[in-house]
Amino acid sequence: MDDRPQALDELMRVEAAFAWAESLLRPLQARHRRTLQGWIDANADAQQAARRLNISRNTVRAHLLAAETALGLDLLTIGTGIHDVAHALDITAARAR
Repeated sequence: MDDRPQALDELMRVEAAFAWAESLLRPLQARHRRTLQGWIDANADAQQAARRLNISRNTVRAHLLAAETALGLDLLTIGTGIHDVAHALDITAARAR
């Protein structure tokens, strides 16, 4: 029997993780998910995210604020909110592949 712990990637692919991720992200509109993913991919740089997403920086900020409200999480300051969302987006993206 292999006693080594599962890798994080393996843990993130279990059904319970996917159910948690879907539940967390359910309140978001598709455009807010795209903006959140783009913002995270841009290391939380709204200007860079705006360029990559071909939208304005103000639109990025408006989408982030709307996502905060929908999720009931603080995404724009350091804290667990953005980490939870980043993991949830990774989990759901892994399932889609």
